[in-house]
Amino acid sequence: MVWKQFCHLVVKTFYSKFEITGQDHIPNNQGIIFCVNHVNALIDAVVLQASTTKNVRPLARSGLFKNPVLKPILKLIGAVPIYRRKTEETDTSKNIDTFSKCYELLAQNETLVIFPEGQSHSDSYVHDLKTGVARMVLGAIDANGVEPVVIPVGLTFVRKRAARTEVLVHYGSAVDLKIPKDMDDYDASHLVTDRVKAGIEAVTLNAPSWKDIDLVTRLESFFSMRHGKRRTSTLKQRFQSLQRIIEAQHLLNEYEPDKVRSLMSKLRLFERLCKVCGINNYHLGIKYRPVLLVLYTLRTLGIVLIGFPVAIWGILNNYIPYKITTWLTQKVSKDTDQHDTAQVLIGMGFFGLFWGLQSYYIFQTFGLTWLIIYVISLLIGAAVALSLRGEYRRTLENLKVFFLFVRKKDLKSYLETKRHDLEIELAQMVRIAKRLSKSQEGDELEYKSTKNEGGGL
Repeated sequence: MVWKQFCHLVVKTFYSKFEITGQDHIPNNQGIIFCVNHVNALIDAVVLQASTTKNVRPLARSGLFKNPVLKPILKLIGAVPIYRRKTEETDTSKNIDTFSKCYELLAQNETLVIFPEGQSHSDSYVHDLKTGVARMVLGAIDANGVEPVVIPVGLTFVRKRAARTEVLVHYGSAVDLKIPKDMDDYDASHLVTDRVKAGIEAVTLNAPSWKDIDLVTRLESFFSMRHGKRRTSTLKQRFQSLQRIIEAQHLLNEYEPDKVRSLMSKLRLFERLCKVCGINNYHLGIKYRPVLLVLYTLRTLGIVLIGFPVAIWGILNNYIPYKITTWLTQKVSKDTDQHDTAQVLIGMGFFGLFWGLQSYYIFQTFGLTWLIIYVISLLIGAAVALSLRGEYRRTLENLKVFFLFVRKKDLKSYLETKRHDLEIELAQMVRIAKRLSKSQEGDELEYKSTKNEGGGL
């Protein structure tokens, strides 16, 4: 399908790493509703489609169908319009037809996608959900006599707005749709909504602010270099580590705020010291042995002699559309969550235009053979330029740090000592957090036991 191929191309081009987990939770031959957090505007649907073999049919607000660019795309992928109360021009009675269409699609074992937060946002937590998904689920059960499978899906963009960031798509366990028989429709819809929200929160990072997310990310990065060794990890493993750190941070801030402030102060001091010296955390884990230096030198020479010339060709052919796309994206995207969508739409237009004009000129001037050679070189050059993005800076940085350690031999050991002291203190805080977590779980079990025995208030 053209739409699937397009989504894969977009993800491969605009993101450096794309990881999917939890696909075993997706059933076959059943009507499915994917409930997804909404953090990156229209690009969320593209990333989701690229992550699954299912043909997903998103529920999109009716206003998007009036956009001349988006309307044919939405029609192509079988999107279903939903009508909101926000504008007087919107006829919300049309949602009756929308829901009927959804029931029909679910009965045909189709896969629907809904963003139950309602609107895309740039916050660091899942917003309160609209009850539309719950009403759709309960209505589908009444209409079809069969429960649809509701799968919460978490989209995690490692560094939003950064060039070629990393993306994790996390499929969670199906939401429990069992409703007590004596519960009315209003309470049932809110019960399902709460369960869906809990499911989405389980597959996303949730913290009070991006400042907290930044802190736990720095802590996770610090932990990944424990004992001077870098731990290789998947996006899923890093995500799980961040979730545990967020939980621990919440407990420690509540019960040991003074220790948390002291530790964070020491961590900031260590990071500031490294920054002043131009040293990254991973530099402290490098053992400058002769074999490593030889291999690094050969790799650097290979990149400089082969990679960089090809990358320069790619940059020369793409510099103008790249700069125009970057500039317009910054002007058009009003918020962080709109950046990637604007970049994709603007980039497709300008890169397509410039590549078309350049190819036309080559064809008219040199003929078909040179056109084929040029197009191949254009694709290879662009791919190499993307893969080597930042490599030049990192190479100079590594050389600078190496010669710094040669000149100041005590600096590395000093920083390693500081780091080791921080590791010990962090390990102590982890143990405290584990004890607090176990104590909290014990209190909850005791409360439930007392309540079941009739001892509750």
